[in-house]
Amino acid sequence: MIKGIDPRDFDQQARQIRVKVSTILTRWGLLPRFKRWRMTQDRETGMVVLFGILNDNYIAAHTSIPFSNYFDPRLLHDLANEMQVQVVSCNSDTLRYAFILDRGSFGKLPTHIDYPFIDNGKVIVRVVFDNSQQPIPVPPVEPVDVDDNRFIRQVAGAFLKVFDDIKLRDDAALLLSAQNPPDIAIIDEDEFKKRVMEHEVNRQKVKRIKQIFDATEKK
Repeated sequence: MIKGIDPRDFDQQARQIRVKVSTILTRWGLLPRFKRWRMTQDRETGMVVLFGILNDNYIAAHTSIPFSNYFDPRLLHDLANEMQVQVVSCNSDTLRYAFILDRGSFGKLPTHIDYPFIDNGKVIVRVVFDNSQQPIPVPPVEPVDVDDNRFIRQVAGAFLKVFDDIKLRDDAALLLSAQNPPDIAIIDEDEFKKRVMEHEVNRQKVKRIKQIFDATEKK
């Protein structure tokens, strides 16, 4: 067990990241609209993560920006270079960036995570390990052996434990109590993009329903 984080150790870095992210997203023509930010740690591995949770409902309702633009590899590279941390793209009930403030005991981490994907009552964590897209400032580490199932499970498990959404965390914990460990699926970036696109389609449906409802109310 690793000692819990002292938030003061990362406060300044977290504040700098929040300011820089908004500046960079604006530079890329993207709306820097976030619902919240939360910093958390996996006590077993020492990994410290700052989550920036995008307000995808607002973005879908007020812009025509494709969600995939927020995960453009060139943008992610810029974010990592400016922040000097690894940035992991995350897709769950919302879209988010995971800024890795401290890798803890990990060397290599995924570049993208789709979590938790629940299928027939089973928790499935989909991860992308793309050795070719690590930004230069990230300290050099050994390439990941995607056949090392134990390591992949450890990484996915750490991310499951640092869920920033209480409901997601509780739902996952409930399922994991009956299914331990979660199923792990190694996917490629194209598959991750497809999942983000599905997310966008669902948000657009919500937008259209709201527009119809508003139009009906005005009559």
